[in-house]
This record gives sequence, structure tokens and C-alpha cells, in this order.
Amino acid sequence: MYYETDKNNHGLKYNPFKSCIVPRPIAWITSISENNIHNCAPYSFFNGVAADPPMVMYATNGKQPMGGHKDTITNIRKNKEFVINIVTFDAKDKMNETTAPFNPDESEIDIAKLETLKSNLIAPRRLAISPIHMECKLYKIIDLPSLESNKYNGMVIGKVVGIHIDDKVITDGKVDLNKVKPLSRLGYMDYSFVNNIFEMNRPAGSPRPDKVIKK
Repeated sequence: MYYETDKNNHGLKYNPFKSCIVPRPIAWITSISENNIHNCAPYSFFNGVAADPPMVMYATNGKQPMGGHKDTITNIRKNKEFVINIVTFDAKDKMNETTAPFNPDESEIDIAKLETLKSNLIAPRRLAISPIHMECKLYKIIDLPSLESNKYNGMVIGKVVGIHIDDKVITDGKVDLNKVKPLSRLGYMDYSFVNNIFEMNRPAGSPRPDKVIKK
């Protein structure tokens, strides 16, 4: 099949676009409002974009039911800080609870009864249920096109200034993804998690993507 995206003439029951970009890691982002309300929301348009310095991005789409931009990007515009909490399989129900459309003056962290931990370098707190946290400072927000005037699309790029990794998920000096079981987003209402890992060596002479660079 083939379809033109500006016409959406795919003839399917649901738009297949998001199901073609899978699996997508999930950034469970914590931020803090100008009124000191701690916010928490998951985003699956998320990934790392650079390693040295470490940079991450996430994209926000659509509109809040109450109008305006979503709380997370509003908070980041104001305070220029956020935490990426990695979602595990065991945390899936709590994560899903925080997807509900709460008002800006409501804290998803409080409603979902999530325990938090203090960050080292920034104000937003970390989620204790997550074994990996990335403390981030805003680098840039890029406004993206939107086909509907009442919706906002944007990409947030952050510099990772600190990373917390629970010692329990480190084995032989490596992050053990069999212990983390990171959750990923598929299309529609589908999710998956990492449970089948294999290794492939690169051709001779190719650099390791995670090689430590001595400075």
C-alpha cells in the first residue's frame, strides 16, 4: 500500500504512522511549575541525539484539554530544567496513570502516589520507581508545523548534566537491560519491553559507539 500523508488516504481503520516507528523508548518527564507544582508525564517521541556532550530530545504534540500548551513544555520554558525517568515494565501501570488529563494545578506525582528523590543539580525531582534518571537543562525548543491551529507541535532538546543509575541494574560494569526491562511504545494502544537481547560485533576497525573518550 501507499498513501500521501497530507491526504491520509491510507484506507485503514487507524493512522499507521506511529506503528511504523517502533519501538519507541518512553521518557517519563518530571518538571516543576512556577507555582512549585511537580508535574510528571510520559512521552514516546523521545531519544538521545548526541553523546559528547550527552543530549536528549522529546517531542510534544497536541493540546491540553483545558487549552494552551501541555504542562511539561510550559514548565520547561519557565524553568529550563527537567528529568528523564526511564520507564520499566514494572512501572507500566503507574506510568499509564499519569497519562490522564489533569489540570495544571494538579500533580500527577501526588495523584499516582509516586515517591520522589531529590535531584543533585536541578530543581525537578526524580521518580524513585525508575532505576535510571537523567537530569537535564534546556538547550533549545524548536517549534514544529501543525495542521491544526489549536494544537502545538514542538521538540525540546536538553543537555544531560547528571545521570543516576541504580547499582542493582549494573552487572559487570554494564547497565543490565534484562534487569531494567525498559518499556517501549508501539502503535495504537500497544506497548512492549526489552526481553530479548543479542550482541553483534562491528567490522574490524569500527569504533565502539559507547567507547569512553579520555580527555
